[in-house]
Amino acid sequence: MADIIDILIDDHANMRALTGLLEREVDRLEGGLHADVDTIAAISEYLLEYPDRFHHPVEDALLERLRERDAIPAGAASSIAHEHETIADMARAFDRAARAVAGEETVRRDAFVRLAQDFIAQLRRHLDMEEERLFPLARKILDEAERAALAARVPELDDPLFGGATRARYRRLGEALLGS
Repeated sequence: MADIIDILIDDHANMRALTGLLEREVDRLEGGLHADVDTIAAISEYLLEYPDRFHHPVEDALLERLRERDAIPAGAASSIAHEHETIADMARAFDRAARAVAGEETVRRDAFVRLAQDFIAQLRRHLDMEEERLFPLARKILDEAERAALAARVPELDDPLFGGATRARYRRLGEALLGS
């Protein structure tokens, strides 16, 4: 049976792979080189769509269970929820900018690079915090049966990039990841 923490860790690994690819493309832009703006736009779309539709609701279910067990202070849970909102806001801003760049609209390179770097840094900090604090706490407090029960409540949503049925718009991004 699936473990909710393993599901979340797999998602984190996928997001880290994407942020690594994004960072390489942004570094190319920062260095005045040609970057694959279509790959940047596809990454931004994925990082906007997937975490809000699937990943964060799964984490929220885990947090709720930890709160029910009085294992995490309400303030800490609220802080994580606030980080999810902050990341979603940053993802929307980055996605708008990435679409503009991909659409060949005039966008200041330095402003776009800074926006991308800030988004990447915030996302990585958040992933690190959850992996260092939240997931170990959940493994300590919730037994395997509880974690499996939470995983069973997770809706069946096929990841549009890393799942079994990669959507056409992400196919090129998947190829870019394999080539990186």
